[in-house]
Formats: sequence, structure tokens, C-alpha cells
Amino acid sequence: MQKNVKLSILTPEKLFFAGEVSQIIAETPDGEMGIMADHMSSIAVVSDSLLRLQENGVWRSAAVGQGIMVVSSGGIEFFVDTAEWDEDIDVPRSQKALERAEKRLRGSLSHNDYLRTCTAVARATARLKTAQNRKH
Repeated sequence: MQKNVKLSILTPEKLFFAGEVSQIIAETPDGEMGIMADHMSSIAVVSDSLLRLQENGVWRSAAVGQGIMVVSSGGIEFFVDTAEWDEDIDVPRSQKALERAEKRLRGSLSHNDYLRTCTAVARATARLKTAQNRKH
């Protein structure tokens, strides 16, 4: 039987998830990272991306925002600015947000507006990817 590992996902507003999972697959700037019980300790940056977790043999997906992931002997902790389950994502709204952000990128922006718009593109893309993953 596969061992479980404690997982917690925290946002500034709430404890999004706390429980035991058999594994997770997280996206980092360096690529996907699979983690199971007894994984070596590590810290990784998390960008707006898809997070998959296996709980009681069932895979679930969430869109997570920017933050960090800490893996230790005590479990896995995510400290991210946003988190949303795939079934809670409003796909048409996310598609419109992506289109608006992409249109803004084609215009003239200050450096700060450019960075904010890039974040909006990344967040909308992550939400759409997470919603698409639900269909598979």
C-alpha cells in the first residue's frame, strides 16, 4: 500500500486544503515535480499553474497562484496567493480575462502595468489549463 503524505495549501485568505495525499504533481519554473511520501526536503517556487493531487486514489486538480512549495519530513506545504479547484473555475470568464490581458500586452504599457498584465495572462492560462485537465 502506498504511503500518504500530509499536504496543506494556504492562501492569504484561507486554508484551501489540508489532508493526506498519496502523491502530487506540481509545476515549477523548472518543470513538473512529482512528490510522494519520504521525498527529499526541498523548496521550490510555484508560478500560476496546475497542481494535481491524488487523494484516496482519486486525482484532483487545482489552479494555484504564485508562491512557494516546501517539502519536509512533516509533509508538503504550499504558500500561494490564490488556489481554486478545477470545478470552481468559470471558463468563459477566464477566457475573457486572457483575451483582455493579451490585448493589453499589444499596447503601450508602463513597466509595472506590463508586469501586472503578464501575471494576468499567466493566471488566466493556468485556470484554463486546470479546467481543461478536468475533462481528461
